[in-house]
Amino acid sequence: MKRELKLLSSVVLILMLFSMTLMPSLASAWTTYPLDPVTDSEVSDALAYLQSQQNADGSITDFSQSAWVTMAIAAAGDDPNTWNASGDSIVDYLAAHAATASSATDYARMILAATAADQDPTAFGGIDFVALLEAQYDGTQIGSTTALNDDAWGIMALIAAGKSTTDPIVVNSAAYIGSNQNADGGWGWAVGQASDADSTAAPIMALIAAGEAPSAAVIQNALAYVKTQQMDSGGFDSWDATNADTDAWVISALVAAGEDPTTTSWESATGNNPIDDLTGFQAANGSYEWQASDPGGTPMKTTASAITALVGATYPVKIMTPSTDGETVAVRIEGETSTIWNGSVTFTDSTVVDSGGNSYYIPLPTTLGALDKAAQLGGFSYELTQYGSDYTGLFVETIAGEGGGATGKYWLYRVDYIDPGIGASTFELNVTSPPSPPHMEVLFFLSTTFSELPLKLELDKTSVAIDEVFTATVTYHNGTAWLPLEGATVHADTDYTTLADGTVEISVDHDATIDVYAEMDGYIRSKKTTVVVGTGGGPSGETGPIALHVVIIPAVAISVDTDTINFGGDLGPRDIGGPVSVTITNVGAWDVRLTAEVTDSADDLFIDGLYLDDALWSTFSQTINRGENHVADSTLHVPEDYTGIGAMEGSLIFWAEEA
Repeated sequence: MKRELKLLSSVVLILMLFSMTLMPSLASAWTTYPLDPVTDSEVSDALAYLQSQQNADGSITDFSQSAWVTMAIAAAGDDPNTWNASGDSIVDYLAAHAATASSATDYARMILAATAADQDPTAFGGIDFVALLEAQYDGTQIGSTTALNDDAWGIMALIAAGKSTTDPIVVNSAAYIGSNQNADGGWGWAVGQASDADSTAAPIMALIAAGEAPSAAVIQNALAYVKTQQMDSGGFDSWDATNADTDAWVISALVAAGEDPTTTSWESATGNNPIDDLTGFQAANGSYEWQASDPGGTPMKTTASAITALVGATYPVKIMTPSTDGETVAVRIEGETSTIWNGSVTFTDSTVVDSGGNSYYIPLPTTLGALDKAAQLGGFSYELTQYGSDYTGLFVETIAGEGGGATGKYWLYRVDYIDPGIGASTFELNVTSPPSPPHMEVLFFLSTTFSELPLKLELDKTSVAIDEVFTATVTYHNGTAWLPLEGATVHADTDYTTLADGTVEISVDHDATIDVYAEMDGYIRSKKTTVVVGTGGGPSGETGPIALHVVIIPAVAISVDTDTINFGGDLGPRDIGGPVSVTITNVGAWDVRLTAEVTDSADDLFIDGLYLDDALWSTFSQTINRGENHVADSTLHVPEDYTGIGAMEGSLIFWAEEA
């Protein structure tokens, strides 16, 4: 139950129609790890099962699960572009339905699937998923400010797309994950939530993808936490039991950290390892069940994750070679009182529009083009004034509504802290000098005197204990060198002032995560650096306790108005029982999409004959918005050739996942 809610945003409610019959599981036959996708039946049978489930349009169940299957195919050494059921391939299906993606985790999953299939994620299905994901970055982290899974999978997706480990979005999002590590070494699914194995596996993979060494304390502490969650069966605890999804993600995380899950260090007290437990969830048809005789809400995804783990793969499954097309540069925009945007852009050319509505094509990667790309990703506006006849005469008037000649504040720019002395529309990145290429950062800033100099802040520590002293050093660039600055204000938990050598000592007496930066009149604000004090977060310690209260409802939750559907009467072949109405209510915080699942031990009476809303249950799909409900009419169509006699029972399961 926890598994679906936390990682898949899904829950299940069961209407009793009949008693459940247990399915036999396969005996494990593997001998060495990683398993071979051809010779080891634990993998080959699972791949065959997935292929047997493919539809003519290329899909395997639905959009999300098809993406996970695509990754598994690639992890097993096969080409997902050739997987088809006498129709479109699974990659064709994903591309045709690319517009279905609508959230940070959707974009990340699409990037991971596209790169696994050797497709370009910036033009997959006609959509630039990398740009969409980057637009979810708020300057500190990706997507929701509370959830952590979108940051972890977002990092993995950007690395898969060829982004550098020095990319600001990757660096800052990794720092955000690190600053929210729990004291026990693990992570919860959201900030402040208790640790669990699933939610710890994804950050391990993300931080290592972002360049963190497996020997780093943040990784070793996470591995130590995961070890505490290992159960006698060799798998990992998820609400007092193991399951295939949790096992698979943890195994892939161990692989990312350079661990062999079959060594004695990963054996349980009874001598079982994670592979023992995971392979025990394989059903007779080759699929991997969430738990024994329970396929879970996303059986294809569960099977795909198991395959990826068993063949010794981790996420991202494939990493693109960074494109040689276009220029990549960091862009920072310092507004009057705060940073407007800080991130990285890649582009080859630009089309910009001036304040009069005139459009200009710039065939080169210029600093003005970098601003335009940043505005697209960051969702802020800018205005251009034309002082000539073509794009070389364009000058930046306002950014995000700030500046403009009428205010006496003008937008200027520097490249690697140097004033190039020419307009932003004519400075070609990695060609023009000064400064000499390669060019790393473009800095836009507001000026009133045209003589402001840039500041740089450096810290000797970015992770400290409570009351531990750390030193900030502030320097300014005079055009040729960095010099210490006396009297600069360093913003941390409070304001500090630098000494003659540009330094100041800082200490914080409470748990906190602080963005530290420097300012001074006549200078350009420095870039922010995050410092984690103690366990991070926490109260300031400057006020008395304030009682906080809120009632949190589950993200995804549904209820039904009955636990039994009785079609009643005496029915025979060709008869139709019902309709019986069932009201399903969305009692969670998110809009949900409903699907159904039927199992029986009545010779497929309910599997072949149960209809929901006048269609066979397997095609049932319904979106229910928050606080609303759906009334499903259920009917039982007894097949003409049905030979069973007597009282028959079965089970109908409604699955809900985030819409």
